[in-house]
Amino acid sequence: MSSAFAFPATHARALGRSPLGPRPLVARSIRPVRVSSRPALRAARAAADAVVDKAAHNDEQSALRDEMVSGCTECTMPFESERASALANAALADHTRLSAIAKDASERDDGCSKMALRALVVGAETGKLSKALLEHGATHVLVLDHSRLMLDRAAEQFDGSETPGVVGNETGARFARADVCDVPAYQGPFDVVVFNDSLRHQADPVEALRRAVLLTRPGARVVVSERVSEESTEETENAFDVDALVEDLPLQSIFDDPKRGKTMMRMTRDDDSSSEIHETSPSFTERLPTRTSETYLDHRCGSVTHTYEVPPLFKLRDRVVLNAPVVEGFGRGSRLMGVPTANLDPAVLEDELAGMRRGVYFGYARLPEDAKHGKWCKCVVNVGARPTFADGEGVTVEVHALRDFGRDFYGENMEVVVLGFLRPEMRFDGLSALVARIMADIGLARGALDERACRERVDETVGFQASDE
Repeated sequence: MSSAFAFPATHARALGRSPLGPRPLVARSIRPVRVSSRPALRAARAAADAVVDKAAHNDEQSALRDEMVSGCTECTMPFESERASALANAALADHTRLSAIAKDASERDDGCSKMALRALVVGAETGKLSKALLEHGATHVLVLDHSRLMLDRAAEQFDGSETPGVVGNETGARFARADVCDVPAYQGPFDVVVFNDSLRHQADPVEALRRAVLLTRPGARVVVSERVSEESTEETENAFDVDALVEDLPLQSIFDDPKRGKTMMRMTRDDDSSSEIHETSPSFTERLPTRTSETYLDHRCGSVTHTYEVPPLFKLRDRVVLNAPVVEGFGRGSRLMGVPTANLDPAVLEDELAGMRRGVYFGYARLPEDAKHGKWCKCVVNVGARPTFADGEGVTVEVHALRDFGRDFYGENMEVVVLGFLRPEMRFDGLSALVARIMADIGLARGALDERACRERVDETVGFQASDE
């Protein structure tokens, strides 16, 4: 099965009741994937890159899920209704987008809001979750699965008015046989993503979660729910550590007040020899409580469910201040990508970098010793290696100011206040894909930094460049 995302060829058909036989759907036992520490996660991904053919994996998943459906007339799954209601509630209860839609509707003469709340469901099952999301306030639901038969069966939950065609922007549910990593950006941004007993069955769970989160916007909910099979034990459930997977993503657990911002665990790791975590902050234990699968187990629907939010304005709970001289880099940002960057000397930023995940941030930058450029200007900051390029070794801190300074300033000190976290460090399929993502990052950063909530987190007495006023 090709993983290409092509709606016309893959739109599920509502076939009506199937005469294929009396066997009900049942939950399959699952093999745990151990990703509970950063070195283990890297090793797992390296192993997947070496031995897993994604297309073959997806074909296997398609066959397995087709088999689950093919022998049943009245398809059911354990705790089906309870699970649909619980997940829809986790995804949409007190959702900021719902509040905005209600406010917009109250201000219109016809009482109808034109705002959308888009949900992405990965794992169709019998369609009850998709229907529950619409009943709880979602306006558009896109359902993905590798199984055509499972998509067809899920579509049976809806009549024709609730399953619009593949073009246009009608409300309702749409169904696509596709891989979550291949969903184009124009289908979003999504306010809800639900991995419906599907994340651990992805060819690369880490990449699947990352790509899904890139399709969201601030305030979005990401729900990862896995059924607990009869063979499951606490040890096997804990082996699939979802909290570890989201550490490098712009997500915060709903248990940790995501509206206050993303918490960066302040730690150092011996990346070459162990996964030992060393505390560098007295609030480490308080801010990062130990949780097991039992914390997330919902006995009412037989599932372990994790719920996260993208913080407002991609906010970091604790801002990070970087002060360092500008050093020479590779010159690739300006020469190849049209995105000139100032490289800060990482040698003088060891303490700050120890508390930052590798990835893309944004904030304000200035040259404090230059009267002309001493005011704040918007910037995007990349911390990490350069995984898309062959020479991507060693830590770099690259600052792209969203204005032209008109000159080089090697050796001069630059001050950067980092306020938000957009995404983790990722490898892209070539330069064009990387540049496209950088342009998207710049757009997201510019939009967030226009908000008053960001400006008031820096010393406003310094002032802002005229273009950022």
